[in-house]
Amino acid sequence: MRLLFVCPDMRTGGAERHWATLIPELHDRGTSVKLVALADAGPFFEDVAARGVPAECLGLHRHTNPRALRLALSVGAAFEPDAVVTRGVSGQLVGEAIARRSHAVHVMNEHTPLMPDGRLVPPRPHQRALTRLVARRVDGVIAVTRRQVPPLETLGYPRGRIDVVPNGVFERDVQGVEASSELADGFSVLCVSGLRREKRVDLFIEAVAAARRDNPEIRGYVAGEGTEREQLERLAEGNGVTLLGARRDVLALIRGADAICLPSEAEALPMSILEAMALERPVVATDVGGVPEQVVDGETGHLVPAGHPEPIRHALLALAADPERAREMGAAGRRRQRERFDGDAMVDDYVRVFEEAVTNGQA
Repeated sequence: MRLLFVCPDMRTGGAERHWATLIPELHDRGTSVKLVALADAGPFFEDVAARGVPAECLGLHRHTNPRALRLALSVGAAFEPDAVVTRGVSGQLVGEAIARRSHAVHVMNEHTPLMPDGRLVPPRPHQRALTRLVARRVDGVIAVTRRQVPPLETLGYPRGRIDVVPNGVFERDVQGVEASSELADGFSVLCVSGLRREKRVDLFIEAVAAARRDNPEIRGYVAGEGTEREQLERLAEGNGVTLLGARRDVLALIRGADAICLPSEAEALPMSILEAMALERPVVATDVGGVPEQVVDGETGHLVPAGHPEPIRHALLALAADPERAREMGAAGRRRQRERFDGDAMVDDYVRVFEEAVTNGQA
């Protein structure tokens, strides 16, 4: 198979991290792959290229420009793909055009988060109509959680062409990870998240501040960057929470933490939770998207309702009050990750879906 991966960029985020893991693994297994970033490259683009994968960034910030589209089409056609794999609205639109011109199948990889009411985070109004237009034409969809399936069907994606392949963590990536010494003594809680409104890092800061009034040993840390940094810095000041900025040593930070917290109001199947599970850390997370498929409440961590700091505070206090129980939850999370979210099994399933789509497309 020849697989062309098309996306808007490879900057920061769980979807980008997922592709930066999946694409090189396919390459190492002997599949012919290429990555095309339409607008921007980013650190994960460099990671993919460093693994020997052909990667090209087109720098196209206006995909509606006919000249830009012609360039993308020519780059795609020159690769002669059997399947075009896309992510993001612009990637999906351009990828559909490349697939039709190259007589290839089009498989969309859906990473769009789900809100507490179960709906996908909506695209911008001008993107919605374009998405619905392309939805009826795609040859296959790979969702990362089964909760994405009903809203995808509502959007017009073909019933019966949606496969669910959960994200996974490779054993080799977590073996031998040394704990970061940057996190202070006490009970340290790490939030790995972009600093965007839907991630609700403000609730994490409020919950840590409130928990510290009962247990000053609790300390909070946030690894991530985004548009809300200035506001969150003001909120964190004097409340026992440190903003660490964008980090490339997330696994070491997770290993150094006592617990992981993700207070988002919109998620798909967060990689940070899977990495926490793989590194035997208990997780406090909101009941959104595919998170309940990862975190078993009371067994591997605590599930809390979205939008409120108080349940997070209670969960953090419970973990800090019983470190032995917290370690048991982390160990249970590790077992669950190995059973359900293994990296090699994930790649096997992606290969199966791609092969089936290509075979059906040739029939």
